[in-house]
Amino acid sequence: MIGGLIITGCASAPAAGLLGGFSPALSNVNGESTKFGEASSTVWFGVFGEYTYPPIQKAAQAGGITKIATVEYYSKPGFLGLSTEFFTIVSGE
Repeated sequence: MIGGLIITGCASAPAAGLLGGFSPALSNVNGESTKFGEASSTVWFGVFGEYTYPPIQKAAQAGGITKIATVEYYSKPGFLGLSTEFFTIVSGE
């Protein structure tokens, strides 16, 4: 009898921007709105690309953020490992 091994995995999107551009505005304790901004870049074959993680300023500009509260970095491999997408995600006011 031949048995098989099935490996499954799951990943979660750490920020709303990775879910198709939906960026909710959250309220903090003071009633101020929290915004999210995201910037991404792609590196091919581990060499060709502008940069790995995009600058924080670029992500903040994309979300209209002037006061940065948090910064997150996220990467995900592309098809067959030929490329890698890098994300910089910021939140703030």
